[in-house]
Amino acid sequence: MRFLVLGPLRLMDDEKQIALGGDRRRATLGLLLLNANREVATSKLLEGLWGADEAPVTARKILQNAVRALRVTFAGHEPADARPPALLTCAHGYQLQVDPEQVDMFRFHRRAQAGRAALAAGRPAAAAASLREALALWRGQPLADLVEAGRSWPELTALQNARLDAMEDYYEAELANGRHHAVLGPLEAMTEAEPLRERAVHQLMLALYRSGRQADALAAYQRLRTRLAEQLGLEPGRELRQLQHAVLVHDPALAAPAGPGAGPVAGAAGAGRKEPERGRPVPPPVQLVRPSPDPDGGRSSVSALLLRVDFGPTGGYADVGEALERTAATVREQVERFDGVIAGSTGSVMLALFRSSTARDVDAGRAAERAVSAALSLRGRIPCDVPGGARLHWRMAVSTREAPAAAGDASHGRPPVAGAQLVACESLLQIADDAQIVVCDRTRELTDATVRYAREVGFRPRWTAQGRVLAPFARPEPNDRDPELGVLASLLERVRRRSRPHLVLVQSAPGVGKSSLLAEFERRVENAVTVRLESGAPMTTRRVAQLTAHLPVVLLADDLHLADNAVLQMVEDLLDSPDPIPLLVVAAARPELFRRRPGWGAGQSHASRMTLEPAPLDPLADAAQRHDLLSLCQEAG
Repeated sequence: MRFLVLGPLRLMDDEKQIALGGDRRRATLGLLLLNANREVATSKLLEGLWGADEAPVTARKILQNAVRALRVTFAGHEPADARPPALLTCAHGYQLQVDPEQVDMFRFHRRAQAGRAALAAGRPAAAAASLREALALWRGQPLADLVEAGRSWPELTALQNARLDAMEDYYEAELANGRHHAVLGPLEAMTEAEPLRERAVHQLMLALYRSGRQADALAAYQRLRTRLAEQLGLEPGRELRQLQHAVLVHDPALAAPAGPGAGPVAGAAGAGRKEPERGRPVPPPVQLVRPSPDPDGGRSSVSALLLRVDFGPTGGYADVGEALERTAATVREQVERFDGVIAGSTGSVMLALFRSSTARDVDAGRAAERAVSAALSLRGRIPCDVPGGARLHWRMAVSTREAPAAAGDASHGRPPVAGAQLVACESLLQIADDAQIVVCDRTRELTDATVRYAREVGFRPRWTAQGRVLAPFARPEPNDRDPELGVLASLLERVRRRSRPHLVLVQSAPGVGKSSLLAEFERRVENAVTVRLESGAPMTTRRVAQLTAHLPVVLLADDLHLADNAVLQMVEDLLDSPDPIPLLVVAAARPELFRRRPGWGAGQSHASRMTLEPAPLDPLADAAQRHDLLSLCQEAG
């Protein structure tokens, strides 16, 4: 006699099915089988049959009749060569005594445990065989016929979870055997049915990556991350985040083992490395390194900048793709501008690295400064909207760590980066709010003298970069422009306090230093977004308004006399905005602008002109010029 629980309830005599009778009798047997060889209280049986506080007056009598009928059924089919099942009356209920080998549920647990032990012992081939046998016992949902009739017991949920655990163990064993193609389809089906099981998503990402589907692997991670955030307010676990970074940088540890029995699966960056599949080399765009065992070996410092962009509902995938392309181009331009390299870029995640020549604080500080400089520069240049109408959200993180100096790929300019550093960046991103640049303690210590930071306190304390890096090693300008820079700084503070736009038109003859003045002011700006009005990066009033939602904006326009009428009109529209916006427009132009557009900017309520003359060498003349400029600032208010 055999009891089948892993599917519709069946009582078998050899290959013949034994009739069990009505629904109450079947439900009684099913609940007793789920608790086989244990006493089940009468109250629990009554609640399982009718629900809490819904049992009729005759419920105990109906239960007694069902038990009596089951005993008659067992007696009529007593096996000759095995211990027959016994349904005993106990002090507080009933107990079904049965040989575990007669119940498929117990056989499943025994074989699943054997497979799990083989997997832990490093024998994935044996583990896969045992787990395959265990899962073959399943014929569908446990006690499917009773579930369809409305039964819902905790034991059923526990049994279904045990099946899912065994499936994940089986997939892990098969991945360790190099059979990622064989389990790819079942894993996709499982994660579709159980979208919040992180271990299954981890295995699916690994199978997709090994099948040459890196983008799909990262998309699977993003789907889970979105579901966790929306439904539970959580982020994926550490192992899954580490795998996402390993996929991003093509960590060779993710390569499939050479064949069955090759050892445990490399589930994430930092796992034991395996040889890549034949015919499928995996050239990593950045080299992941392990700490050097040689304490006297050469060391350097690497600052990693991780950027993530997210989109809300959009008008279409083409709009998102266009925005991602624009963002990637901007990131690459600014990273290279500060002597960094792009180490990885896929979807909405981009990784840039900045390396020092040694691990000494002075050199490490320069690398960290370049990384934070690039982040602050990107803050005002990342596209803010998608053509479909959605807003782009971004966060950045900077982490600095030591690395072996000789481990980088010098021929390609790729500095080394440890997997732990990638995880550190991802952890910083998790605590960052929209439009924030969060840095690690090491980065802040190295750049504290040249970058203004704010300490965000509360549930998620963090350091956020506020102001542009001041370059103490920059070559000073031959002419002293401190008076003019002081005026511009005063006007920016006025804009910040009053949330009103203001235009400063810097005019002079060629060669006096307008461009140098704008560049120096851009370097000195703190707690504001600086944006260059350039032909290659068209600006719109909508984009400026979006930028001012976070910080005041300084819009710098050089050689405005060369701009077309549409650009001039756009600047005038910004200054006439009906909404309060903290915007300072600093425009440099030659007198040709006013021959083409007489009176341009003069009609604005908040506009002033600064006529730039060659910087005087006489201190008295310098003091007089400073007085004139301060008067100009007061008149502008």
